[in-house]
Amino acid sequence: MDDEKDSFLFEIARIKAKIKIIVIRIYDFIKGDMSNMPHEKKDNKTPNYTGSMKKLFNDHSAGLEFAAEISKIAKEGDDDALKEGIEKVSRYNIEELESHLQHEEQVILGPLIQNHSEYIELCITIGKEHGYIRSLVEEMTIETARKDLADFGRILKTHTLMEDKELFPVVEKLFTQEQLDAISNFSPLRYQPVSDTPSAGNNCRNSDDKQEWLLDVMEFYNGAGQQGGSIVLFPRFNPELIEQMAGQMGLEFFNYQQEVMEEYGQDADSISLEQLEDSLRSKAKHRGIIAHNVEALLCVKSKQERQTWLQAFLDADWPNPIFIPITIYQADVSNEHHKVCDLELHRMPRNIERAEPIPNNRAKY
Repeated sequence: MDDEKDSFLFEIARIKAKIKIIVIRIYDFIKGDMSNMPHEKKDNKTPNYTGSMKKLFNDHSAGLEFAAEISKIAKEGDDDALKEGIEKVSRYNIEELESHLQHEEQVILGPLIQNHSEYIELCITIGKEHGYIRSLVEEMTIETARKDLADFGRILKTHTLMEDKELFPVVEKLFTQEQLDAISNFSPLRYQPVSDTPSAGNNCRNSDDKQEWLLDVMEFYNGAGQQGGSIVLFPRFNPELIEQMAGQMGLEFFNYQQEVMEEYGQDADSISLEQLEDSLRSKAKHRGIIAHNVEALLCVKSKQERQTWLQAFLDADWPNPIFIPITIYQADVSNEHHKVCDLELHRMPRNIERAEPIPNNRAKY
């Protein structure tokens, strides 16, 4: 029932975003600005993207082929094929999908929200679908493989086609050459091979043990993380791992986007960083917290604002420990700061249900 509800809500959000685009196009037409309107194609020819957009569109073409392959496995495959399908999705996520999602989030959605507020609903819809796709990948099981693979194939196809039709034309129409160059030069965070060389500075040590990342976070928490604000740099977005971290540390899991931003609806981008600080201070008044999804607000702020606020957060005096997980805007964090734990070189567990709890020897605060 929850899955059906989520699918229904995503379809509603998609429709609202499309209506928004239509209204903007009508407004352009009324102004007589026909030269700026993305014209609908009467045929099925592939758009001739070049330069900055070519790689993203090629990713989309490959993604549509992969969605068709996975959908066929979900419909016709036997048990062995379904198991192989889950493995294929996992490999595709590691090798292609996650870097593609980061690419769009950091150099397309962020600038679009900051500079062209009329497209905020479209960006929010795309961001939510990115989260939904990541959740589908993380939560696939052998027992529900047929449904999981069918859902993944469907949402990957519809999401990709929506971006081709609604997002990419907007980027070509509105982005400056500097912004297009940023698309061309983007380097996503990728899974890194684990070496035996200790990491520099105050970053967490390297390991290939599926629970070692959590042991390292606990070691950091029992040291530098006992007081004030700390940041944990995650190599990929995974709410379940963050919840696991909160439980292990005995901190309250505070979903900032859900508990604060959702009340503002379409006006969530108006929340100031001062209001964010007030929310964190109030929430941490009586106990330590892990503030999840703070990046949902940071994404509508400028790079300079993000950098300044994150530095101030690390240096501020807080009533109890506050941890903020950061995935998208790691480049805006001073990773040499002693209150930053960098997990980039860790192989994070794919399925936290299989992980055994580690001994809890955390210090009291």
